[in-house]
Amino acid sequence: MKEIKPETFKETLPIQIRFSDIDALGHINNNVYFSYFDLGKTTYFETIKGKSDISWTDGLIVVAHIEVDFLSPVYYRENIVVDSKVTKLGDKSGVFLQQIRNVKNGEVKCRCKSVFVTYDAHTQASMPIPDTWRKIISEHEGLEEEKVLAE
Repeated sequence: MKEIKPETFKETLPIQIRFSDIDALGHINNNVYFSYFDLGKTTYFETIKGKSDISWTDGLIVVAHIEVDFLSPVYYRENIVVDSKVTKLGDKSGVFLQQIRNVKNGEVKCRCKSVFVTYDAHTQASMPIPDTWRKIISEHEGLEEEKVLAE
């Protein structure tokens, strides 16, 4: 995964590391990172919702693919944040890029790329991204609408 400058992320969430997140080696267990990334996604979409009258009942968002690069361990009491952004919107899916970063020195500890799919719970099938979602995410991220619709 390519490096992304922290200032390009629209959403940053401080993470409180819990004692239970630590493994026997004294660092964050690798599966805990996914919980941190989920918190970042939740905060991202709550921010989007707060900027409009968007309805999340128009569909669901499910993760179809996720890949993570672990770059450096995170230790207990380390001051970290999760940076999150949507970089691409297709017809029925989008790409989320996230990273966990040390606040004090800016070191990126971990990077995550997720592909999410919009899903209709009634038909139990993927569905097109609602236009209202596409518009507010594009505006929030500064994505060009032609690029967003074409990919």
